[in-house]
Amino acid sequence: MENIKHNVNEIKSQIKTLEEELNKIQGQCDHPNVVLKYDDNSKSVLKICNICEKVIGYPTTEELKNSDYL
Repeated sequence: MENIKHNVNEIKSQIKTLEEELNKIQGQCDHPNVVLKYDDNSKSVLKICNICEKVIGYPTTEELKNSDYL
């Protein structure tokens, strides 16, 4: 049981480190190519950088119309 707990803690630590690295990389991106994608989790359309895959925000009504979401 102790080995399982150790493995779980190690994996969680690795995930945290990787998430921090991802945030750093995404923070350096200028997001030059943004696309609109439907997100099943939030049930909404999001603006996402096509390079680093960071969620930039929500599209405007005009952006939704231009992308045939409305």
